[in-house]
Amino acid sequence: MTDLHTHILPGIDDGARTVQTSLNLLQSEQRQGVAQIALTPHFNIEKQSVKEFLHGRNAAARQLGAAFRNSSLSQHLKLGAEIFYSSELATIDLRPLCLTGTNLLLIEFPPAYYPREAEDVLYQLTRRGFVPLIAHVERYAFVRENPNILCDLIEAGAYTQVNATSLVLHKRHQKLILQMIRHGMIHVLATDTHSLEKRPPKYRAALDLITKKCGTDAARALTRNANLLFAGASPMVGEPEMMRHFLFPGNKEDF
Repeated sequence: MTDLHTHILPGIDDGARTVQTSLNLLQSEQRQGVAQIALTPHFNIEKQSVKEFLHGRNAAARQLGAAFRNSSLSQHLKLGAEIFYSSELATIDLRPLCLTGTNLLLIEFPPAYYPREAEDVLYQLTRRGFVPLIAHVERYAFVRENPNILCDLIEAGAYTQVNATSLVLHKRHQKLILQMIRHGMIHVLATDTHSLEKRPPKYRAALDLITKKCGTDAARALTRNANLLFAGASPMVGEPEMMRHFLFPGNKEDF
């Protein structure tokens, strides 16, 4: 299994603070059967340059790498980034921010509003050969108000991801997420783990819940899609089905 969204690198953002915390998170993932992990610290083009980000990320990766090689862990780790959305993404060189060996870009939208030009920017990214993956779509107020907006993002060439903890630890939002999965609006499950206390890696529990509520085929599709994206391949996904009726779990940010 593959986790495409984590904050496991030590001391670089609001995720793991120490190398030991990083190792603890990797151990937890390994016990759950997660063998491939993307290390995706936050990046915001309006706050730092790509060069500055890469310098900090690579220094954190060297720290973790030294400890990882002296541990009993055996996962395949790749470097990436969680990129905060900006219209500038359509014009800057994003190749250094892709998941290692792929054209995959993990993109985070603003939590409270939907950027008007988002579909056009995503389309331009795909025209340049990039593969956009929209992070934790269930956390955006505009998605919770109208999940059908995901159909537009998917049509523009993006894949979508939900957080495991949103399914397992936030019951108020669980039904909507499962509904989106059943309508083909979700392509990837990931942990977005930050620490064992704040957003722990609940991958296995979330996958088991999806299997129970949506069926084995749905759970297998999510894991297969993540495996393919990690390898640099683009999964074949079906057309999402528009929702005629959907739940309104509220807009308060409680994730």
